[in-house]
Amino acid sequence: MENNYNETDAAIFAHKHVSFPMQQKYTTAQIEYLLDLVYEYYDAIDNDANGVDVNIVEMTSFINQNISKNFCSPIGYKELEELLNADNAYMESIGLLEPENNIDFFENEDIVSIENIIDDIYALLPQGIKDRYGMDDIFDVLCMECNYLNSIDYEGINEDEMCEYIQQNASDKDIEISIDDIKNILSVEASFLGEY
Repeated sequence: MENNYNETDAAIFAHKHVSFPMQQKYTTAQIEYLLDLVYEYYDAIDNDANGVDVNIVEMTSFINQNISKNFCSPIGYKELEELLNADNAYMESIGLLEPENNIDFFENEDIVSIENIIDDIYALLPQGIKDRYGMDDIFDVLCMECNYLNSIDYEGINEDEMCEYIQQNASDKDIEISIDDIKNILSVEASFLGEY
């Protein structure tokens, strides 16, 4: 039996299958709009045939850069995760995806990813830092650290240079953060990963 993806039906289904806070934040029409942006992102990165390598950080950034803010609020990466899972559940329900092929982008036992540990790291941060920065801000800071580490030779790590890199990139995302706060966040992350 061949079933077609229907954007309106997908949005109605997804709206029913996301968390209550998301249902409160977004209408069904706004969910449909966000799903359109998800598929625009897929089209923009359509380099590999499978479309399996989804970078949730890049996707969130793409959506929020292209979103019409007078139509709906920007989306956080955790909310986007919910939306993707709800969309996959819709595709399963109409037979477009087999349940065993439903990829969970956020689970891989062999990799410690920021998506899997952000809640734990955020919980360990000093209250003063949590008062100044939301979880999405901390997530962005840790992603910037990864970007810096991926751009240099392993032996060339300079903590001050890395913190300045993070501060500059955070500023580009309208996150005003001090070098001391960055060092505190990275210290908590390092301590957590040492125990992970």
